[in-house]
Amino acid sequence: MKRPYLLALVVAALGVAAVGWALFVGLETAPITLFVAAGAAPCAVLAAVWGRVGGRFPWRPLLLGAFIGPLVAVLAYPLVAAFAAAFLLGFADSGRHLIETLRADPRLTTALASPWVLLLLIELATVAPITEEFAKALGAVISRPKSRRESFLFGVAAGVGFAIVENILYATLGVAFGSPWPAITVVRSMGAAVHPLACGLVMLGWWEWRQTGRVGALLKGYLSGVGIHALWNGSILIVGVVETVLTVGSTESAALAPIALVYAAMLGVILGTVLWIVAAGIADERQPLEGISFRAARPIAIWMVLSASLLVPVALLVLAFPGFYRG
Repeated sequence: MKRPYLLALVVAALGVAAVGWALFVGLETAPITLFVAAGAAPCAVLAAVWGRVGGRFPWRPLLLGAFIGPLVAVLAYPLVAAFAAAFLLGFADSGRHLIETLRADPRLTTALASPWVLLLLIELATVAPITEEFAKALGAVISRPKSRRESFLFGVAAGVGFAIVENILYATLGVAFGSPWPAITVVRSMGAAVHPLACGLVMLGWWEWRQTGRVGALLKGYLSGVGIHALWNGSILIVGVVETVLTVGSTESAALAPIALVYAAMLGVILGTVLWIVAAGIADERQPLEGISFRAARPIAIWMVLSASLLVPVALLVLAFPGFYRG
């Protein structure tokens, strides 16, 4: 077994052990336990991709992605979020009226009519992907990749650096507000491939633009990364809104929780598989998405599973709010 693959297994095992240790001895463990648990899954993804793509370990983009990525994202958030808020407030009355005219479950319309919920939907499904993909790619670009292989690997590394910081932040906030941080870490780990895959695609578009001068290649890479990020955030958010709405005075949320976890895990596995296929294409000096040609059986199966997985949030809405489905 290659050393990077062995490293990936060891790091993943350390993450599982850290979560198990926290659950065994209690949540009042040393901070290092939280850091290991939060960073293990993204680091394992990077080790596996590095083993497949080859080359030197991308320390610089990893560190720059962890520092510059969050910094630029935080600085860009107010500008984009201010535009989103102004847009939302400008259409708040007409939007609320439209939602109230729907013959839907009152719990759903009450939640969606809240400007704060709508702002959260806009922020996670649009603002976060747009700002964060630019911020992560900036760390990879500053590292000056010299080939398509390095561009992709640097993008994956920058995405991993960003994911580690984000996971630690979420887990730390969980501790601060009294939430079980091991559960937060496990859920975040299910999407360990999202940031690396999205930033890797952005960097592939950037490299093609540098080589050919075609702006379309740059836009295609960037929009691909933003789209994957938005797919994860948006679909997980729908499930989260349904669970949150049903939490008050009902036991339905507990019944839906396993479905939500299984969906997150399934979507995370699919995106991880796509990341591996792209990495294999880069390693073999092929066009990275050749392996997803619909002439082969495996890509068709992956696409069918991915498409079917998007029905899960819709199914949760139907199960939770049958009145909305009946109209």
